[in-house]
Amino acid sequence: MSMKKLITITALTTCFLFGYFTAGSAASDPDNTNKIPACTADLYRNAKAVFRCVWSKHDIKLFVIPAPTGGAANPPVLYILGGPGGRGEVHVGHMGLLAQRLNRAVLLPDSADSFPSLDCRRTDLDDAHWGISSKPEDAVFYTRPMQQSRLAACLDQVDLRGDVLARISTEAQADRLMELRETLGTNRWVVMAESYGARVALALVEKEPASIDRLILDSPETPWVESFWHTGQNFHASLERLSDFCRNEYLCPAMRLHLEERIPALISVFNRDMVEPLALRDLYSREVVAYARPTQEQLLITAFMALRSPQRMELMPYIGASNNDETLKKRFGLLLSQLLKPGGSLNVGFHHGVRCSELPLARWYEALSVDIKQYPELAPFIEYLDWRQKFVCDTIGIKSPLSFQPPQMPTVPTLILSGGLDPVTPYSAVKGAFQGSTNAVHRLYPPLGHIVHSQVDCALADVVTFVNSEAPPEESTCRKKDLELKFYTPVMKR
Repeated sequence: MSMKKLITITALTTCFLFGYFTAGSAASDPDNTNKIPACTADLYRNAKAVFRCVWSKHDIKLFVIPAPTGGAANPPVLYILGGPGGRGEVHVGHMGLLAQRLNRAVLLPDSADSFPSLDCRRTDLDDAHWGISSKPEDAVFYTRPMQQSRLAACLDQVDLRGDVLARISTEAQADRLMELRETLGTNRWVVMAESYGARVALALVEKEPASIDRLILDSPETPWVESFWHTGQNFHASLERLSDFCRNEYLCPAMRLHLEERIPALISVFNRDMVEPLALRDLYSREVVAYARPTQEQLLITAFMALRSPQRMELMPYIGASNNDETLKKRFGLLLSQLLKPGGSLNVGFHHGVRCSELPLARWYEALSVDIKQYPELAPFIEYLDWRQKFVCDTIGIKSPLSFQPPQMPTVPTLILSGGLDPVTPYSAVKGAFQGSTNAVHRLYPPLGHIVHSQVDCALADVVTFVNSEAPPEESTCRKKDLELKFYTPVMKR
């Protein structure tokens, strides 16, 4: 199954599930837990459609996607989102696809939406806001002072008083999941986690391994490994690997270029030429849909984020092959169209509360200072990461710890998935983090990015095979043609 077909099925599943979910539910009033029933074993066992309930004394919200016909007897899948602070509601459609393919119910905790006092979504202050406008004359050059003002206004709404930090900690989340399993009356489950969620999953495995049939970690966050912290180095390495793929594909428009050098060099022209706004173009029609005046750091951020998914990274060589400033602007406008989908997928206070209180961020800042000397062309991006994290932690008044205690290696059958182009949780860091595990099978998908099981069907098929097989298969179901990048080359009308 192609990547495009997988995305289409996921979208259709989203519409189907939300048709059930919104009818007679509390979806239109997500912050009012009084309208959401308490989770019970009976409610779970008798579910015929997607519903939401709350558990624990803190009223943590849970999406329940029932098993397909014939799958109710199988242990459910507990899916733990990344972030930290990822919102459940935007993932319900994909959870429906997982339920169908795995033939099991899927349980999706929505911890982020369960702490509204940490959230500034209600005023849209956490949305991506880069001065975008429908008119070129209204596009704003979104400078650092403007970003700081908006971010400060958002953080001003975050209430971390009392024991909130303790309640959102990784350990507390794992404790509540044990409580959830007991509440639903299920003895065993399959645990699947993405990115930061892997830390919660590993904490849960430490606490009650006997309850976990299988563990799947997709693009796990590994802050106990030094290379994890070198974001600039990982960004540069991902661009190098993308160049390697490009050189081996005769249809790639930048096959003779080194994208790790070319992309930052092209972006640097935006420092001297910001007179005319950049047109944001629809990827398929190439029609102008909005205008923006991005800074160099914002363009580098966009390039970094593009490496998370094939649909975006396939545009990078097309941009890299630009031969003049005007062509560059038009082509970058295709990549920047992702800005038209604003943020809000994270609870900002939850996200930074966990990061600032649990991660030894001084280690990150030190690694970034090394990266900036090694890759000066990425300096605006690296400096932005350093500035933003320090500003947030200082503003909310949290001092980061000096060290991070590595988790125990999982003692249950474990499947680890990594994308070879992932700059967020790179394969090298993940491989080093789980090197001592005797229960883990590690699958590498060279041309994929961050959270790979949702990017190509064969990666999802690997998860299905792992969950439903007595012993993990030795090889992936993916074949070479399943993992080919389709580099963007527009068809010209004549």
